[in-house]
Amino acid sequence: MSLPQHQAGYRPDIDGLRAIAVLAVVVFHLNKSWLPGGFVGVDVFFVISGFLITGILTRNITGGTFSFSGFYLARARRILPASFFCIFVTLTIGAIFMLPKDVKDLGASAAASVISAGNIYFWKFLDTSYFAASSETVPLLHLWSLAVEEQFYLFWPLILLVAFKSSPPFIRLLSALIVGAASFYIGQRYLASDPSFSYYMLPARAGELMMGAAAYWLATRTTKLHPANAELLALTGFALIVWSVVSLSEAAGFPGYAAIPPTFGAAMLILAGSTRKSMVGRLLSMAPMVAIGRVSFSLYLWHWPIMAFYRYAYGEPTTAGYLACATAMAIMTLISYFGVEKPFRIASPKPNVQSALKFATVSATLAGIAMATAFTSGLPFFKPTGYGAELAKLDGTTKPASEYPFNCQMGGFDERMLTDARCIIGAKNAAAKTLLWGDSHAAHYVGFFKTIGEHTGVALRNISLSGCMPLFGTSSQYAPVTIRETCAKFNEAMETEVTKYDTVIVGSAWAGFDRDNSRRDIANTIEELSKKVPRVVIALSAPLFLQYDRQCDRKALMIPGMHCEEKRSQRDGPERNINAYLVELASKFPNVETFDIHNLLCDGAMCRAEVKGQPAYFDAGHISMTGSESLAEEAIAQNHTPTFMLPASGSALRP
Repeated sequence: MSLPQHQAGYRPDIDGLRAIAVLAVVVFHLNKSWLPGGFVGVDVFFVISGFLITGILTRNITGGTFSFSGFYLARARRILPASFFCIFVTLTIGAIFMLPKDVKDLGASAAASVISAGNIYFWKFLDTSYFAASSETVPLLHLWSLAVEEQFYLFWPLILLVAFKSSPPFIRLLSALIVGAASFYIGQRYLASDPSFSYYMLPARAGELMMGAAAYWLATRTTKLHPANAELLALTGFALIVWSVVSLSEAAGFPGYAAIPPTFGAAMLILAGSTRKSMVGRLLSMAPMVAIGRVSFSLYLWHWPIMAFYRYAYGEPTTAGYLACATAMAIMTLISYFGVEKPFRIASPKPNVQSALKFATVSATLAGIAMATAFTSGLPFFKPTGYGAELAKLDGTTKPASEYPFNCQMGGFDERMLTDARCIIGAKNAAAKTLLWGDSHAAHYVGFFKTIGEHTGVALRNISLSGCMPLFGTSSQYAPVTIRETCAKFNEAMETEVTKYDTVIVGSAWAGFDRDNSRRDIANTIEELSKKVPRVVIALSAPLFLQYDRQCDRKALMIPGMHCEEKRSQRDGPERNINAYLVELASKFPNVETFDIHNLLCDGAMCRAEVKGQPAYFDAGHISMTGSESLAEEAIAQNHTPTFMLPASGSALRP
């Protein structure tokens, strides 16, 4: 994050707070389980930025020394050299080693980041959420936050110029608080309908910046705090930040109202240190904390591309991988800080047309390189002769099941799916007396049941809602906050819908919810289903391949040491325990059975995510459509057709 270091009234405790913020973010990005709420470090950065930028502008405006050219040139010197260096190196490495489509996306995101629109690009064009696993290999994703700050710099000086001419200090403070409250509301309002807007865009993030501005204006109006009050304010603020870092998680929905505790905590810490140094302030002012804080911008810039490239090539890091990434972060941070960031920051030429033209020329050149890379996918410049032909040999259909029209996998509940003829798979011109119900881990069996049904003459209706466990009454508590209401409506409708079928197959990401309370809710739903439906089938979790990468063979053309065979093999997968429980649960009811794909993918304890030597999975837990169909062909060839997909298991089951 870009934060000014204004030497007049320099605050070492703010550098220490920067250190807390950047370390929280880095640890979270290394491994989310280590610090579940570490992402709030970005919010702390926003508060610091709001405080410092508002201070600079206020002093310059009231002192009569403000100029737009001076302000923007200072911001450009502080931000652009280090960020452009990061973008250029990342773009070059990506163009050499990444697959053409990924290079194209990288080039587009780089161009957007150069023109301060990275957040807009990721809002509009990133097809997964910030917290999704697939986002962890997007090398410049972290620059969304830099774009938010740069957009703040664009509007805030003009707003303050008008405010200082037309309103007294109290009104300015009150206005900042009102705008901040409105921003938190916007963030909360769009969590369900447009979570990416809520996460990436300035209107939903302005609250954090406004709390920093409010902290500055409060500090200028506050006489020296009593020592006890300063200590209490600092300790409370620090506690709010620590609580947020430890207790918040991506599942809570963010930012919205969840951003208030870390934001207020940072503002309180800064305010407490504005009048006297507290115990927390002294800790933050210690030399190691200040040193990390000073390089925090460069560390923030480099930590993410390094982790993204590592995960892109090798998956989740081992202990050695973490050490390698940490070492690379330290090296690139020092190169960036001492070689690029610090020299440009120290240089202070007077604002003039020549300086502006230099930055404009470099910006236009880098944006042009990025766009050229996007349009060409980097192939003419960085890939060896014959690369395209080698890629073509490895081409296979690995689309996710959700992209096929006959797979009725919804992102939101649509009642028409309950009767839509496109959702019927298997035998043509046969009545669908079997229902497949669940989330995306049920949907990845659509190809299997489609092929089996065509072979046996059985028709089946499939309907699923991504992220929504097939449970009666309690499903929404397990769904992401953005779809909880939709999930509840979907499963409420299914309570009646299931009674129309002779056989209901339920499938879900069972392994992801293997806890005592979820096991209880699963058992209650299966018991209720067994009373409503003649035959119930629990589709067990397919083998999970935590290091799986469907593009591994393609990436290996340019990246050494990929070990693709290992990534498609798994011994004793994490789904084993929940599957054993589901088998035991099914045995308690005479009309409940299980469906297990392991016998087609596993030989003893060793499982492989492939069929006939071809990748069968889309990602670590989802079978691809072609993989699902190939597994069905294997089942037919081995006479392992599930009995519930035979014609005799149809309407004759009904009394």
